[in-house]
Amino acid sequence: MSTSRRSRIALVLDAPIVDLRTVVAAARDAGAIDRAAARTGDGSTAQEVAWGGRLQRAVVRTDEADGAPLIVTEVDIVADGLVEGLGRHAALVDGLARALLGRVREVRDLSARVVRDEAWLRRVAGGSVSASDGAVAIEAASSGGARDVGWALTHGAARFGVPDVELYGLPLGSGPAALRELDRVVAQLLSGGIGAALSLTDGTPVRLVPVLEVWPGLPASWPGTGRAGVDRGPGLDGPRATLSVLHRPRFGRYRLDLEGVREALVGSD
Repeated sequence: MSTSRRSRIALVLDAPIVDLRTVVAAARDAGAIDRAAARTGDGSTAQEVAWGGRLQRAVVRTDEADGAPLIVTEVDIVADGLVEGLGRHAALVDGLARALLGRVREVRDLSARVVRDEAWLRRVAGGSVSASDGAVAIEAASSGGARDVGWALTHGAARFGVPDVELYGLPLGSGPAALRELDRVVAQLLSGGIGAALSLTDGTPVRLVPVLEVWPGLPASWPGTGRAGVDRGPGLDGPRATLSVLHRPRFGRYRLDLEGVREALVGSD
């Protein structure tokens, strides 16, 4: 599976780990990990671990971000779904955190691009998780110019086997409505999968359109657009789509109606 579709959660530490194997071994001794072995083939010091009575393996490795030492975990949770998948991942990370004896400064959900704490980690490990609980994060950005246009997007949905969603060219003042509608659409995707019937709050049916298909037709000056073929960085390189109003197909093709979505956002405020 592509790395961009794996769930990635990291522990931020007070100091670098000298030997990752000692942390993994401590978690194994405490029963949080069943088996562990050095990852082969990439020349790293990463460990592959199995936990929770399954053969499925996760990758545990050290890293650094913004000068802070990390222990990063990567798990394929697509087949497990929202509650079981994220809970299972959190259980692994929680086991590693407990083995670190108070050295964890914070928890970073790298897939959703949000910062958490160990209380969140333990609650999710216990199965208390929902889309609104941060499994998928939503943010908005703006050009900040006189003709203000906005960009709203999600992070973290791709690890559940559905695209993350973006909206472009949002009119001034429609940001709150855009965030609300993205939250609704993502909830529909997480519940019904990639084939789910999608709609806005007012009942307008919408469909997913891959972002690479719409970028060429949008102003490159809009936030979030004009980056086709360019690495957009961690968290923006997975499967991503925008929304079009769903009209009746003509000659077997669907009409692309991004403006209809923007108009619905303005009318919902």
